[in-house]
Amino acid sequence: MQTQQLEQNIGSKLFERSAKGVIPTYAGQRFYEHAVEIIRRIDQMDSEIKALSGGVSGEMKAGLMPTFTRAVLAPSLLNFMNSYPNVSVSIVEAYSGVLTEGVLSGDYDFAIVPQAPRRDGIKTRLLGTDREILVRRPDPSMPNLSGARLAELPPLKLVLPNRTNARRTNFENYAELHGIRIATIVSMDAMIATLEFVAQSDFVTILPETICANDFDGKTRSLHPLLDPPLTVDYAVIQQSRTAIPPAATLFLAELEAQYALLKHRWVDAGWV
Repeated sequence: MQTQQLEQNIGSKLFERSAKGVIPTYAGQRFYEHAVEIIRRIDQMDSEIKALSGGVSGEMKAGLMPTFTRAVLAPSLLNFMNSYPNVSVSIVEAYSGVLTEGVLSGDYDFAIVPQAPRRDGIKTRLLGTDREILVRRPDPSMPNLSGARLAELPPLKLVLPNRTNARRTNFENYAELHGIRIATIVSMDAMIATLEFVAQSDFVTILPETICANDFDGKTRSLHPLLDPPLTVDYAVIQQSRTAIPPAATLFLAELEAQYALLKHRWVDAGWV
């Protein structure tokens, strides 16, 4: 009866009814999407008012990809915990598939992933874009922070993520399109091990600029932005579409974004935009 009354009020059928059941019309689907957005905005308003009151407490649960745990997490977490000592913090590092499922199940208030997953129940927004970097052990013939034209280099010995990782697919497509020669590939979904292996061998890897921030001085690993053309990766903040991010998580996300912006400025100051 309530649904029928609603249809009368808006002057449009929301559902097609038959012996097989009830399915939403196009108008019904659009009505649902708007309703979910209204509920989410009400939750967001409630979260922001609570945050402004200064009484932020409870638990904050975030899922982060390795790019952000290496270079962005530590200063962000330190600032956050100093400002909000009554918040219990829980952070998980994982790749995009695991993080997306964790947001859907409610295990994380939000997650940061590469690109934006197309999944029902997930709301996304762009956080930023990184240039991809050739990372290798230091070599006098290739000064740190100089650009890299991979097609002009000898066949590469690469460490890359496994094929289930979208960044592996993106790079292999890039290599094929631009005539980049590859001698061998070691598949490794272990970021710390990848960085250590590259520092101690003649293997190289391709990583986003943010995760390379701790190697900016070029002493342990040398960094070379890809040229002709550059290769980039987008980052998305994902959350459940029906609910707003809780106050503590909203504040922590703001710290992450502020630190990410600071790291971006280092590349700008070095002449890379």
